[in-house]
Amino acid sequence: MSLFVTIIIVSFVESLIAFIGGLFAIFNAEKLKKASHFVISFAVGALLSVAMLDLIPEAIELGSVESILPFVLVGIVLFFILEKSLFWYHCHDGVCPVHTYTYLVLWGDFLHNLVDGVIITLAFMANFELGLLTAVAVILHEIPQEISDFGVLVAGGLSRRKALIYNYFSAVSVIIGAVITYSLGFWLEPFLPFALAIIAGNFIYLALTDLMPELHETTSFKHGLLQTILIIAGAIAVVIPGLFLSGH
Repeated sequence: MSLFVTIIIVSFVESLIAFIGGLFAIFNAEKLKKASHFVISFAVGALLSVAMLDLIPEAIELGSVESILPFVLVGIVLFFILEKSLFWYHCHDGVCPVHTYTYLVLWGDFLHNLVDGVIITLAFMANFELGLLTAVAVILHEIPQEISDFGVLVAGGLSRRKALIYNYFSAVSVIIGAVITYSLGFWLEPFLPFALAIIAGNFIYLALTDLMPELHETTSFKHGLLQTILIIAGAIAVVIPGLFLSGH
């Protein structure tokens, strides 16, 4: 199987995560929100592990410590600016005027998934194993986000059926981002180490500012202990396959 076909298949699978919001139509929303905390915990560990143990070392191997680390910082700041620009993307719990924001959420999703396609493809271009690990980390991050988005779309006036359909079409942009990035592969190759560093900054930012704060919504010791265990499990789940695939 060619690298391009693999990238397209992985991108298509990632786009299917848009349907995860449909769980709202089956399960109690409050229970689903509580369960999402455990998915978020696992995602935090996976994102940080991929960033610090895979993306940054790979970027340094292709470049140097002195040239790479500043771009990790650039990635953190860049995605802070992007999130500020697309603040409607993170509208939660009906705080914002959801009727106005319904289609802006879809537009924000489109851009966000386009970036995901770029991220996944760049990782595959650097290293096949790194591409798989990055794709898993991206998917884990998308699960709780898609659940949240679906809730906003329904609250904004869309039927559950339309919310699922529109959300999926916005998610297809991950494939568009992948195709464009792969097509520009030869031109992008010299910038690959710096792109990987920026992606690492993105993952660190997502884990520490988007996801981890949500884990503090509950103060239960038992809940917190389980979250900690799942964060560690998420990190280990990324490390072990990496060691196996690299033959170490």
